Amino acid sequence: MATFNDIQPQLKAYLLKHRLPDLFECIFTALAASKPTDPNKFILDKLKEYQEGKHFDLSWDSFVSRKDLPPKRVFKRTFIENFFTLEDLAELETYLSTEDYNNLRYYFYFQPSEEQKRLAAQAYNDSLIKKHFKAWLGFYNRKKEKCRKAEEEWQRSVQFHKHKLTVRTFQEWYAWKCERYRSQQEAAPILADKMRRICLQNAIYTTFRAWQQVTKHASDTNKWFKKYEILNSDDEDEVKDKAVGQDFISKLPHKASNRIFSFLDVLDRLTCSLVCRSWKIMVQDRSLWTQIDLQRIKDRTTDRLVANLAHKFRSFLCNLNLRDCVRVTSSSLRYIGECRNLQELSLSGIKQINADVVNDIGLGCKNLLYLNIAKCYFDDGVLRVLARHYVNIQYLSLAGCTGFSTAGVYYFMVGQGLHKLSHLDISGCSQITHEGMRYIARGCPLLHSLVLNKLARMKDESLYFFTKYCPNLRALHLRHASSLTDTAFMHIAENLPRLKTLCVEGNHNITGASIKMVGRGCPDLVHLFIIDCIQMCDTGLKGFSGTRGLRVVNLGDCIRISDHGVRNIVDGPSGPHIRELNLTNCLRVGDTTLFRIAQRCQNLAYVSFCYSEFVTDAGVELLGNMQALRSLDLSGCAVGDAGLASLGNNPNFRNISLSECNQITDVGIQKMCSRLLLLETLDISYCVNVTDYATKFLAFSCRELVRLNIAGCTQLTDTSVSYISGGCHYLSHLNMSNITNMTDKALRFLRRGCKLLQRLNVTICPNITYGAIQRVETGGCVVSHSIDVKEMKLGPILPLSQTHKRPMSVGYSIFPIPNHA
Repeated sequence: MATFNDIQPQLKAYLLKHRLPDLFECIFTALAASKPTDPNKFILDKLKEYQEGKHFDLSWDSFVSRKDLPPKRVFKRTFIENFFTLEDLAELETYLSTEDYNNLRYYFYFQPSEEQKRLAAQAYNDSLIKKHFKAWLGFYNRKKEKCRKAEEEWQRSVQFHKHKLTVRTFQEWYAWKCERYRSQQEAAPILADKMRRICLQNAIYTTFRAWQQVTKHASDTNKWFKKYEILNSDDEDEVKDKAVGQDFISKLPHKASNRIFSFLDVLDRLTCSLVCRSWKIMVQDRSLWTQIDLQRIKDRTTDRLVANLAHKFRSFLCNLNLRDCVRVTSSSLRYIGECRNLQELSLSGIKQINADVVNDIGLGCKNLLYLNIAKCYFDDGVLRVLARHYVNIQYLSLAGCTGFSTAGVYYFMVGQGLHKLSHLDISGCSQITHEGMRYIARGCPLLHSLVLNKLARMKDESLYFFTKYCPNLRALHLRHASSLTDTAFMHIAENLPRLKTLCVEGNHNITGASIKMVGRGCPDLVHLFIIDCIQMCDTGLKGFSGTRGLRVVNLGDCIRISDHGVRNIVDGPSGPHIRELNLTNCLRVGDTTLFRIAQRCQNLAYVSFCYSEFVTDAGVELLGNMQALRSLDLSGCAVGDAGLASLGNNPNFRNISLSECNQITDVGIQKMCSRLLLLETLDISYCVNVTDYATKFLAFSCRELVRLNIAGCTQLTDTSVSYISGGCHYLSHLNMSNITNMTDKALRFLRRGCKLLQRLNVTICPNITYGAIQRVETGGCVVSHSIDVKEMKLGPILPLSQTHKRPMSVGYSIFPIPNHA
């Protein structure tokens, strides 16, 4: 084949400049790939296309169609170079321009440019860095692995050392255990002999203690009978204890002596300070004078006493009670302003209170939190001073204050003080108008407790202001607010969801529908008092079936409530947590309720079923098994001896009232009292079948009695009082009115046996004389009687007819009913 070896360099340069080798490669590649039938025509067509500019950038596959494109280059580049003798381009440098020469050189020999050299050098440096980094990483990993193995070796050595120490310790312990076991085996006979001696001594001690108790019981019995013989004797001489001339108080610890002096009133403490120097030092202790209660000596409290106490103990006096001290005037009240640390002040019942006195107290006592000025007559000026200076006060009582007007109440809203009030009592302030209630509500937005008792003319709109502006109310008392209707209670249900205490009494307008809404709208209720609301029925109690926090429920005098309504509360989620339940005068409640209470209310402590005619012995027997029950009121119920015997199953009873239970006899009293040794209050008034035989067992068994009511038990005589005075030495309240068989001899028994007696009722006891009553009063006992002293001076007292009215409301029994309102 012919080649271009002999052609001139100028011609070779010309061919290369015009890229004829590339055109040659394109044509031959197209012929090889397409294989046309007429090669000459094919070549001419392709050259014509190239001439027309369709193939501007020549490459080896420019003349090949896409369907005939081969997978790789047909002619190698070396073949083209050898064919056109392009091995050495140096001889063409003189015939080509510099740019064309460089392009050809790069095209054929691929010699890199400066930029390519720089990039190549950078790539080489990167490869070296990567290589060295991999080498360093390998070195680091080998070193880390070596350290890890060393750490593992160290841990294994530490564990081995610990194991070795453990083994050594165990060996030492085992050796000690063997030695200990050997010594115990040697000491076993000695210990057995010692144990036998100890058991013998214990048996002797137990026998001696039992003998001592039997001897003491026999001695007490002999002493009681001797005392009974003395009480029955006609000798009027009383044995008095001889005073021992020793000061035991000064020898007591400081806390014990302070505790003793704390039970004395103010005048008695001041008298004790005159006994001796040591007593004076003990009485002047500041802990005894942080709280001063002058209500106990209200009849003897004067301005001089109040001024001296306020001035002398002004630095640490925190609580001052002047309730019902009517002899105190404004001249001594000004000294209270000197007590800078005073926090609680009660001026209830003091008439001479004016703006100047309140101003002096407010300027001096900046930390005052509690102020009670109930039952005081003052004008609007006092409220103006309260709103100006009493900034930190939280408790304010204006109950029964009728001297101020709505204009004075306006200062609640515009004054600087009284905005932190959390408790407000405006009971009986009927002069406050509808607008005045709005002033109070807007001025005291932080109220938690609100007392609106005895406001018969208060309308629903007035209560709406408090529910709107005081959303934090937790306790609301509405006793004898008889003008309120269901609308007011709907406002309570809508606006007070966090209410915990609701007390309503004497309202005949509200129905069960509104109370039902309150139960659903106030799910956090804890204390519920709905008393003497005659339209209240079982429907209202359905709203409390889902309440979880009820603890105290009082439904007294709601005569339309039956077993079905009470069951809604008892069977609800709050049933097991109820502590107090009062169903006085709920005439439709019977044994069915008692059955559910015994099943569900295991934490019930106080329950009352006064005058529930359908409560019988069958239901009372269930209550006797409730060990948490402490107080029970069954006055006027159809309870007999069988029910009383079952009450003895609960020795935890403290208060029991059985007034007007006519079916009770001596047998029932005996069975009940024989096991109630801790009973403190008992009411068996008007139980006409009770005789002296019952009081004998009562006095012997219930020696802890504090309150006893035997009024109307017509079969009792002086013998019963002799039993009571001989056994019940802690008795403080006794009611034996309307017993015609009682004589002066009964009072003589009480004077000798009941030294702690404080109140005695002998009303309608015609055989008791005024002289015997006076002798009882000399011991400090307050006696209630029906003897007219003026008529006694004119002539003999005529016998009074026995009168007895049935009690109609809560609180008749002699023991106090819990009042959370």
